[in-house]
Amino acid sequence: MLTVTGMRFTLREVSRRLRKTSVGKTVVLAGGTFDILHPGHLKYLERCGAEGDILVVCVSADARTRKRKGADRPLMPAIQRAEIVASLKMVDLVFVSNLKPFSESILQSVRPNVLVTSSNEPSKAVKEQFRQQMRRKHPEIKVILVPRSHWSASSSSLISRLSP
Repeated sequence: MLTVTGMRFTLREVSRRLRKTSVGKTVVLAGGTFDILHPGHLKYLERCGAEGDILVVCVSADARTRKRKGADRPLMPAIQRAEIVASLKMVDLVFVSNLKPFSESILQSVRPNVLVTSSNEPSKAVKEQFRQQMRRKHPEIKVILVPRSHWSASSSSLISRLSP
């Protein structure tokens, strides 16, 4: 488990730790914003953790979150969100990034065997397009798309219900 106290949640640190610990193990990469941790996040991360031996989670940096979710997000700074995610028993390593969780530089640094992503895209064609693109570029990586229908909450829906 990645210790939180005094830890910089960087891709470089995660890559360094993986070089030491991942030999002969299945590395799973997942990503998300994790702005308000809810049961859906827990189900997603449990599913991710079940796919391998080492679960690495990319937490979206504040600037990336604002770009994707709006100027009023995130509610918590990335380092706090990363600390919360790192404290979960199914998570082994966490880093914060402005890049997409499955960008080439992240894939090269983490070298996952499995990618697990939630999919809020309603189009089956778009989901399958992502999977096919990953198969062409990285045939050695198994891609698992978990539909958001597996959980009922999202941080955005919880925030909108709390707002007047």
